[in-house]
Amino acid sequence: MRYDCGQLLKAIDAYIQKDDDDLAEVLGEAGFIDPEETITEISGLEERVAQALKKQTKYITSAAEEAVDLEAFARDIWPGVKLSDDIDEKLRIIFFEEFNIYMPELISNYVATIDPELVASAITKRTAAWVESWSEELGQIMKLNSHEEIENILVNGLKDGQGVAEFTQTILDSGIRDEYYKARRVSVTEVLRAHSYSQHEAYVQSPAVENHLWRHTGSQKNEPRQNHVDMDGQIVPIDEPFVLIGADGEIYYPMVPRDSILPPGEAVNCHCIEQPVVSDDILGLPLEERQRLQQEAIDDDDGEWEKELDAKNKAKAGIE
Repeated sequence: MRYDCGQLLKAIDAYIQKDDDDLAEVLGEAGFIDPEETITEISGLEERVAQALKKQTKYITSAAEEAVDLEAFARDIWPGVKLSDDIDEKLRIIFFEEFNIYMPELISNYVATIDPELVASAITKRTAAWVESWSEELGQIMKLNSHEEIENILVNGLKDGQGVAEFTQTILDSGIRDEYYKARRVSVTEVLRAHSYSQHEAYVQSPAVENHLWRHTGSQKNEPRQNHVDMDGQIVPIDEPFVLIGADGEIYYPMVPRDSILPPGEAVNCHCIEQPVVSDDILGLPLEERQRLQQEAIDDDDGEWEKELDAKNKAKAGIE
């Protein structure tokens, strides 16, 4: 299978700009399963996110129009608008629902690429917890970014002596409230992130996958991160994370490239992929034995996740 991430990045950028219809083909060449369905998923998520963002824009501009002047809005209204803005909860629900509907299908399909006879009838507690926590965190991040954008316009408006009408028109004309562009960008990112986590879940469930490998697929013309190039070929057991020395000198432990624990500088435009290291001996076992091993892998991962969660909760509570 070919992995041309330079071509993939160009196709994604063109898709976000709505200048290209070839993203599905490039996704298939880059190793993403069901590329046509992936585009359908991106479009559906984009529409839901865009509608939520449009309602947020209307909420903010309507609140501004209630003020007698921009100074009064900044002083008396905007603090309350920020507190009562529920865009983070609306987005959390959208992402949570989309991940929960889309990822089980992806996981099953990725399992089938390794062992066509196996079926993914369940997901691990670890993956389910990631869906819940990342959906919430993503909603909060988008809310904070949105408020920062509005506040920058507000500060400039006050500095320039704008009135309320001019301020609200600046919001609408500035480009930062291009809801469909923002929705398209986040939808592409998160649907492809869902692929990464679904792929890893499939590897965890597949008894024939004993290790996973970090593969750097970028080229010198794509200005690769040297620390990611240095990662190429690193192999670790499937239930253990990779070890990545960040450009900032910090050590990170991602389970997959573009792991949500990584800072943007290590995740955005990353050209790396995760590959399975497959045991032919396991694939040669009877189906019933492979199914037993699959369930055993799920149970073991659930047990480890519960131990990790218990340790985190005790640490938060200050319990040794």
